[in-house]
Amino acid sequence: MATFNVLIVAEFNGIAEEAEKEVFLRLEEACFERIPTLSRAWEIKLDAPDEAEAKNDAIEKFVNVCRTNPFELRMVVQSGTGLVIRRKKEFEP
Repeated sequence: MATFNVLIVAEFNGIAEEAEKEVFLRLEEACFERIPTLSRAWEIKLDAPDEAEAKNDAIEKFVNVCRTNPFELRMVVQSGTGLVIRRKKEFEP
């Protein structure tokens, strides 16, 4: 088991400003560290057997935080030298 830094850059479409602020706060509570030089980028450290598992765990955690509000989430996820993962999720009210 190793520790991986996972970077997530996200785009929030169709979300109310107050709901977005709430999501940002909840992401910080879920151990996502906001990257100050990018407006919607977070990093999280996770223990996992490999990079792919770390990325999948980070995506699952991120989506679970975001799913309480209706909007479209688009994200790019990267860790180490592995492939970049792109995901799009629609959350219904």
